[in-house]
Amino acid sequence: MQKTVNERLAALLEEIGIETKRKIYWEETIESIQIVKTHPNKTDKDIRDVKVLLVEDQPSNRKTLEVYLKNKVGRIDIAENGKQAVEKFQKEEYDIILMDLQMPIMGGIEASLRIRKIEEDRGVERPTPIIAFTANYYSADKDISIEIGMDVYLSKPFQCKTIYELIQEYV
Repeated sequence: MQKTVNERLAALLEEIGIETKRKIYWEETIESIQIVKTHPNKTDKDIRDVKVLLVEDQPSNRKTLEVYLKNKVGRIDIAENGKQAVEKFQKEEYDIILMDLQMPIMGGIEASLRIRKIEEDRGVERPTPIIAFTANYYSADKDISIEIGMDVYLSKPFQCKTIYELIQEYV
């Protein structure tokens, strides 16, 4: 199934100079979890060498993902909000970003827009994959996330194994 995401939002984003019209290639609801993906642009990098930026404001969620992934990936940097994520991204290169959408100070959508702008200014050929996750299952966040350039949308609660599988698919 391929469809253009939220045509009205796409038109508004294009008005302010953000390129859109991303295609969803896979969408699924498994029990209470919703996953939406765009086509992965893999590098075939060894998962044990992958540098992950985990952006999550809830300490328990952060720790759970960090403990699960720490022996599976090369390195995990932590940001507690979108502002910290943007600051870290300006200084460091990452292979993938795990981005909560609902956070204080700066949410995941604004942070992702800023990260995509940094990449545009740098002239990167392959944007860093961003996996968005949120507890707001019924919000418009799904459409907005994909439209602004995130690669995957995942609703909470999810299993850490799902995140690990997505990292493998997108890196």
